[in-house]
Amino acid sequence: MALAEAGVSSREAEVLDLLGDALSHAEIAARLFLSVRTVESHVASLRRKLALADHRALVQLAVGRHRPGAAGIPSPLTTFVGRARERAELAEALRGSRLVTAVGPGGVGKTRLALAVAHQLTASFPQGRWYADLVPVTDPALVTAAVVAALGLGEPSGRTPEEVLVGGIGDRKALLVLDNCEHVLDSVAVLTEQLLSGCPRLVVLATSRVRMVVPHERAYPVTGLSVTNEGDGDAVALFAVRAAAAGRAMTGPEDQRRTAALCQSLHGSPLAIELAAARLPALGWEVLSAGLADRMRLLAGGSRRQPRQQSLEKTLDWSYRLLDEVDRAVLRRLSLFAAPFTPSAAAAVCGFGEVSPAAVGLALGRLCDHSLLAPAAGPQGQRFFALETIRQYGTRQLDRAAETEARERHLRWCLETATALDLATGHEQQGWRAELDATVDDLRAALGWSAAESRHRSEAHLLALTLARLLFLRGRPGESQRRYESAASLADDPATRARALARAAAVAKCRVDALAALRLERSAADNALAAGDPVSAAVTTARAAELVSRFRGMFAAGKDEQLFEELMVRAEELGDGDLGAQAAILTARANDRSPTAAGPTTVVQQALERAREAGNPVIESAALDALTLAQTLGDDIVAAGATARQRVVLLAGLPLQPEVALELKDALHVATFTCLGAGDLPGALHYAHSHQALPFLQEEQHLAADELLAPYALSGRWHELVRACAVFADGWRAAGRPVGPGRALGPAAAAMVFGMRGDEAARAEWLGILATMHGVEPADAGTGTGYGEVFEALLALHRGRPDEALRRLSVPAGSFYRQVFSQWAAALAVEAGALTGAADQRALSDAADTVAGNPVASAIVRRAQALEAGDRSVVLATADAFEDAGCRYQSARTLVLAGGPEREAGLAAIEALG
Repeated sequence: MALAEAGVSSREAEVLDLLGDALSHAEIAARLFLSVRTVESHVASLRRKLALADHRALVQLAVGRHRPGAAGIPSPLTTFVGRARERAELAEALRGSRLVTAVGPGGVGKTRLALAVAHQLTASFPQGRWYADLVPVTDPALVTAAVVAALGLGEPSGRTPEEVLVGGIGDRKALLVLDNCEHVLDSVAVLTEQLLSGCPRLVVLATSRVRMVVPHERAYPVTGLSVTNEGDGDAVALFAVRAAAAGRAMTGPEDQRRTAALCQSLHGSPLAIELAAARLPALGWEVLSAGLADRMRLLAGGSRRQPRQQSLEKTLDWSYRLLDEVDRAVLRRLSLFAAPFTPSAAAAVCGFGEVSPAAVGLALGRLCDHSLLAPAAGPQGQRFFALETIRQYGTRQLDRAAETEARERHLRWCLETATALDLATGHEQQGWRAELDATVDDLRAALGWSAAESRHRSEAHLLALTLARLLFLRGRPGESQRRYESAASLADDPATRARALARAAAVAKCRVDALAALRLERSAADNALAAGDPVSAAVTTARAAELVSRFRGMFAAGKDEQLFEELMVRAEELGDGDLGAQAAILTARANDRSPTAAGPTTVVQQALERAREAGNPVIESAALDALTLAQTLGDDIVAAGATARQRVVLLAGLPLQPEVALELKDALHVATFTCLGAGDLPGALHYAHSHQALPFLQEEQHLAADELLAPYALSGRWHELVRACAVFADGWRAAGRPVGPGRALGPAAAAMVFGMRGDEAARAEWLGILATMHGVEPADAGTGTGYGEVFEALLALHRGRPDEALRRLSVPAGSFYRQVFSQWAAALAVEAGALTGAADQRALSDAADTVAGNPVASAIVRRAQALEAGDRSVVLATADAFEDAGCRYQSARTLVLAGGPEREAGLAAIEALG
């Protein structure tokens, strides 16, 4: 109702305005130079003209007329983006609690969220909504006066500010927003208790970096803006809006990907995101992303209402000044932790000087209260962490304080932690892997700075060496190799350097990186010679020569004959008759797979004898591998399989150092394919799974998955093959599609299976992988390998093309794998002949002797003989033999070949294989 329409005079309107300022009748009389009785007369007239029931109703009307609720909440200068869930949750909290504190670190957007919710709740608080920013208040005693001023209640005389506030608000249903309370928190806590007691319908929404910790408070944590796995979310939306306003619109998926990555690195902090978005038009993506390494300097210069919000550093300066000296020191020193840390770790690093170890634990709690740390509960117990922005700020403060002891204590803690973890691996203690994952970032960080300081060189070397061992056993061979190389570069003497380089070479071999392994092994030999140890140099040089010949499949161009001989001559010159050197040299010769190599009966046996005399199981394993080769080339694949299994037993009980790991990996590989060649499919699967489980292959699973492909293919476990194919292909492509003929057995088997499944697109893909690994054209992918001919013959028989199968099997192939799969080739040739009607009875009879000891090949021959003789009952009987041998596909195929009522069952069984 308008006052004039109600007949209110101008003097009465003045009285009404002063009532709205919470002045008493005497104060109004003094202000207007009237008597108190005259004021009372005006008040009575106002109640009558405005039809109000009592004096309280008149005061409420006066306050509402003087300060409309909507005008009390400031409007932001920019649009509010996102936070739909948080707005709903905070609004709901205000409906259920009369004091809600939005708590979070500086720059997280507490004020903007509070204002958005206050505007959203206009209808819920029709009698008043007010906002008081407490940043300017430096004296806690002036908090109430500041709130009085913010509400426009004037400067009363004769009453306390608290009485003015309570009287001015009364029992109105109203919302009071108290912003930025952290620096005057105790005074705010007292004031809110008085207001909530005296104003029964008032609701208070406070924002603070620290909660009040009073019984009637409900804390609402405000965290960073969301970024989804799909690359969108509130953080991305905010960046896009602010960048567009600055002159750089987001276009296309690449911009979205970069934005999501940047927002994640900034932990969704709205302040940081807005400052970064403003920088994008001038800096571009590359410079902006690189600049985050020093975000204190990069994200500065924002034009904001509060100076403390003009940069990340100023925002954190505000929080830092609120801390006492102990908490400041702890925050500075905690910046050294790159990963969540335990209270005991914090005490070990931070507890010195003016901060006792016992005081660190209490400081952690207070820093969490200030939103400068966050708890991170996990299976290893309670930990704490700081966001990267706060870590960088703490590092700046640490540098300014020149607290070198903190860095040294952190390095000492990292060394002790790494040593304890290394001991745990030797005892196979549970939990060391999880503990390494939790601390590895700290070990890396400590190594990074200590390696650059000469006075910490020895500690850095030890840390690099220990970290390399741990990472290798954890299944991260790529980083392990780099850490061994770092340890070599930090070594004080060439002998120590040689040992680290030899370890790095062994890891490179495990990763099937032959060129890196050769480089590292030759460098290790040079350093051993520089250290005055020609024998170690001879052994290492011989191992390099062995790499060139024995693992020629790792090299794109195969064996380099000239390099092999050069290395062997050098090793023999340096060895000078030493037993260990002789063992390595003879083993390298035994593994020479060139056509002109000496016969196995001489060199291989000598190598085995010397290795056993020298007591070197790693060299002995390599010599046994040469024996496996000799047995395979001598058409005794069963004996070759037994020798491969002997290698596995020899190595299984040894500590899994990289040199041992390489031999064990190869032994399992050889055991897998010799079992395949001998028709022992369960054995092949067993060794392939053991190979897959090797801990140092967990990072590069494609190096483990390739062993499974051929056993899965031949045993009929095609669903599992498809899954393993995906792992192999992804890893191989991520590695840069390396050429590697020695790893192509699995892809050839996969191409066969996809052909049997009728998936021509997938078959073409795998033939392409096979061709790339061999360095040939796709049309030649399945020929010349020895195993490719067998797999392609199996596919041709599956498709009902026995003539093609015979043609495939007649193509000359490399001797080694042709010998490995010679029994399969002989059996398939017999089957193809029987199916074409051109079988030779003598060939059928001789084949049974050729495949003796191979359960799968023997069953194929028996089935071919039965097909030739037309003996359907014997054909069906071989189905059980195949099933017993673990060959599901051939068992199902038998039913198809038998015809009759079993044919449909066989077709269904093949379809069920995938």
